[in-house]
Amino acid sequence: MEPLIINHPGLELAGYSRPVSLQSGDNLRQIPAFWNDYAERLRQPLLAALGRPHAAEYGVVYDFAPSQTGFRYMIAMEDRASRAPDGCERRAIPAGKYAVFATPPVESAAAFGAAIAQTWQHIHQQWLPESAEWEHAPRDAFERYDGRCAPGQPQLQMDIYIPIQPKC
Repeated sequence: MEPLIINHPGLELAGYSRPVSLQSGDNLRQIPAFWNDYAERLRQPLLAALGRPHAAEYGVVYDFAPSQTGFRYMIAMEDRASRAPDGCERRAIPAGKYAVFATPPVESAAAFGAAIAQTWQHIHQQWLPESAEWEHAPRDAFERYDGRCAPGQPQLQMDIYIPIQPKC
C-alpha cells in the first residue's frame, strides 16, 4: 500500500472533539462511538449552520505524542466563513506535504471500520518505520470522508493524510 505524496493547501475546519485513549485499544471503540453520536446529534446542525446539504467530513488527530497514551480526535467540516454553530471548535490544518493513503474499498460499514483501522496500523507499523525518505512531521494527521463513503455507495473508501517531512 503506497501513498500518494502531495502538497496540501491547508484547511479551516469547524467541528467537535473528544479525548481518545490508546490504552487497551480504547481508541478502536471510542472513535466509532463518537462518529455514531455525531451522526445522530451533531451532523445536521453543523450542515445547517454552514448552509450546505452535505459536505466532506474530516477526522483530525491532534495533541498526540508517541510518549502519550492518548490524543484528541475532532470530527469536522470545512468552514472558511466562520459560520459554525455555538459549541463548535475551530482548527486550522496547515499547508504542507502529506502522504495520502486510500483505504481498500469494502462493501459494509463493519468492513469499512476494519479497513480504516488496518490502514492506520499499516501506516504506523510498516510505512513510516520502513520509509527511507519520509518521517512524520509535527502537524495534525487527518482522515477525509467524501462521496466515496456516502450512504448508498456500493463500496466504501476514504483517505488518511499523514503529515510528512524528509528524513534528515
